[in-house]
Amino acid sequence: MIWHIAFAVPNLEEGMDQFGKALNLTWNPIKSFEGENAHAGGEPFTLRTRLVFATAGPCALELFESVPDTPNEPAKGTVFHHMGYWTDNVVTEQQRLEQCGWFHAGGPVSDDSRAAFFSSSLGIFFEACNVSAQRKGLEKYYPGVAPGMKQPDKLG
Repeated sequence: MIWHIAFAVPNLEEGMDQFGKALNLTWNPIKSFEGENAHAGGEPFTLRTRLVFATAGPCALELFESVPDTPNEPAKGTVFHHMGYWTDNVVTEQQRLEQCGWFHAGGPVSDDSRAAFFSSSLGIFFEACNVSAQRKGLEKYYPGVAPGMKQPDKLG
């Protein structure tokens, strides 16, 4: 189930202004993110970025500041970055995607991974998001949650 579409922009406030005016969007609060990540070959790095989600739904629109030389950099010539979708198991999803011709492009792949990125010859990313990993403030996008309802307790 696709739950968000993401764009990597050079300046978050400018991106919010341009997308917001064109699509009549309002935004959730900006979040700063800093966390350990890994390149496809396993080389670790610290990812630092800022991101924001539009308040509209049912599919979330995400903007984040591009981070050169990491999986958080868009394909050349575009700001489109990825489509995020829910999976029960990132490890199993990696195996399935490899059979479809997609390759691991970054992010840890383990039973408790929050998410990992995959790419193909198209030059775009899919973000396989672990449905059991909590994403505070985004509960309404989890599968099986009707608008206005709280996420089940299993997610914290």
